[in-house]
Amino acid sequence: MELQDFRELVDGTSSEIGPFKGDLESLYTYVGLDPHATVQQLDTVRNALYGRMRQAISSGQREAGQLCRRLKTDLIREHVLRGTSLRPYFGVLDHLQDGLRNGESSAGEIVGDWQVAIRAARDHLEISGWDISGDPANLERVYAREFAVSRAAKFLEEQGYKARLSPDFIALEEKSEFALIAELERLVGQLGGLNVARRIFLEIAPLYDAGLQRYHLGPNVSMTDGGVPQVPWGYLLQLTAKHIDGQRPYVALVPHWPRLIQLATAFAAVVDVQPYIPTAWYTFDAKGILKVLQEQAIYDSLFRFLQLRGTDVLKICRGALSFLDMTAITPGGWSLNDAFEVIEFLLSPPHDVRGPVLVSTMDVGRALPHISRDRTTTILRDVLAHANNGPNASFSHPTDGSNMADFYLKPLIRRPGNAYLILDRSMCSWGYIEALFSALRGHNKHFDDNVGHAIERFVCAEFTNHGVTVASGDYDVDGRHGECDVVVQTPKTLIFMELKKKSLTRRARAGSDVHLLMDLAGSLLDAQAQAGWHDLSIKSQGFLDLERNGSTERISLGGRSVERVAVGMLDFGSFQDRILLKHFFEATLNASFGASDPGLADRFEEINRTLDEIREQYSIAHKDEAEVHFPFFNCWFVSVPQLLVLLDNVSDSSSFREALWDCRHITTGKSDLYFEIANMRRVRSSSQVPS
Repeated sequence: MELQDFRELVDGTSSEIGPFKGDLESLYTYVGLDPHATVQQLDTVRNALYGRMRQAISSGQREAGQLCRRLKTDLIREHVLRGTSLRPYFGVLDHLQDGLRNGESSAGEIVGDWQVAIRAARDHLEISGWDISGDPANLERVYAREFAVSRAAKFLEEQGYKARLSPDFIALEEKSEFALIAELERLVGQLGGLNVARRIFLEIAPLYDAGLQRYHLGPNVSMTDGGVPQVPWGYLLQLTAKHIDGQRPYVALVPHWPRLIQLATAFAAVVDVQPYIPTAWYTFDAKGILKVLQEQAIYDSLFRFLQLRGTDVLKICRGALSFLDMTAITPGGWSLNDAFEVIEFLLSPPHDVRGPVLVSTMDVGRALPHISRDRTTTILRDVLAHANNGPNASFSHPTDGSNMADFYLKPLIRRPGNAYLILDRSMCSWGYIEALFSALRGHNKHFDDNVGHAIERFVCAEFTNHGVTVASGDYDVDGRHGECDVVVQTPKTLIFMELKKKSLTRRARAGSDVHLLMDLAGSLLDAQAQAGWHDLSIKSQGFLDLERNGSTERISLGGRSVERVAVGMLDFGSFQDRILLKHFFEATLNASFGASDPGLADRFEEINRTLDEIREQYSIAHKDEAEVHFPFFNCWFVSVPQLLVLLDNVSDSSSFREALWDCRHITTGKSDLYFEIANMRRVRSSSQVPS
């Protein structure tokens, strides 16, 4: 059913309960209740009308309720953009949705008599006196996202960019969208990308966390008023990197800055991926969770940017590349030790400022006179810097998977006079790792496999350095072979960690559902399936005998709880949020996925087999349980950089568990583990009483 069809039904269906409103006995008779009941209450009449709605929609009540929700969204959009009336349609939808909410949770095709259901809803609206559409302030608070998106579209229409409305859909017309993006790029170019970048980092500097060396950029979710539209800093920074030189002579920044921000913010709002209330409030089926995954990926690309603590860059590089000879000369004519020294200089305190920094080859040469100028030049120009045409040459649209941003693949942008631009220390830190890996991969046949094994050793060594007891090795239980990458042993908990090198690709970051699922399968799902078998195996016999390098170590459960942690080498952004993880696993308990591309059939068969494993584990773990509460609460998805942050103040196994537990039971709705860690550290610090 579309909105106009619903309007016509409402217009042709009147409430018939009015004449009986002042008489409970008459109301009871009207709704089919015993008029001679000893106790008569208006709530009983209301509930009877809810029952009438559910009887009218005999099948597909869940779908009917979701349809009501979508129609309310369409109604708000038309109201804001086209001036159509909300009343009485919104109130009828609201009461109808509320009545269907408590009915059978059957999904499927909607079958029933909409006219009967609408009349019951109009009757309910008539006797309740409750119509949220008659309270504009409350309506806009509850439906903040719908109003924010609609008002952004209206603003853009007033600027000459036409919006398109269709059932359950809002966007700019394709021609208008291209024109708006061209205007954003023109503005950035006229202002000069470098000037815009400086202003952006000035704006977000208050969000910088010196301890974690990153900007905390997250959704403005609110428990009470739904948040407000955000500025898409991530998208704007990608455009500044593309137009770093701009078109001279530049126009003045101050008078044109507001227009750039207004247009960019409105555009991002209409893309409609920003969450306005925490995802913890929602429930999802498999189709719904896939839409959320796409939205989260695009949100991260629009509003956030990849970051890495600068002091962890070389630590990760040395750990990941420990299988190589650091002194050997590569085919490029430089050694890893040379590259590490150059990177260390680029990340040094003088360059630890908020925003762009310019570094010349001469600066590096003065700081590192023992490295030949040729090697320094090669490392800067050919390894760490983008090509002469700069980054993001083909990038414009944030969700265009075919012309993706490549800025993060290298940290430096070439400038005239043998100089190089670091756009921002935190934002560019990922690029050092990506650039080194890219330069080395082609000269080592088993590079990625070797990196994966090296990272396992690195993580174990980091735990040991912090006094945390770990183990690893192979085992066999009940005919099933398993391999534990890392087992962290704490007095109260065993933590099984499975490491995967698979990263989130650029197509996935652009919101491609196929690539999102493949990337999550190669990291999160595979790791959780492995950890799930470890969990069941140790619980079935009380111990695991782990074999490593010819020796055996017994790990006993000893009454301890078990946590399952998937560890990616690099960050996956919002996908490492525990609430989203919970939704994903619960939504896929009864779902499988497929791809329209026949060439991906085998890959999706693997994904579904992994999901089948997780479902089998769920069935074994919760056999004969009538109700299962929070079955995946012991599941985590973190990155190696996040582990390093968690280890900051750790000195033994117990303190590592405490660091993990700080983030286990509290969520701020930011979908950012770094923010959760920083938030809990602030809470702990403020609660400490000075001696």
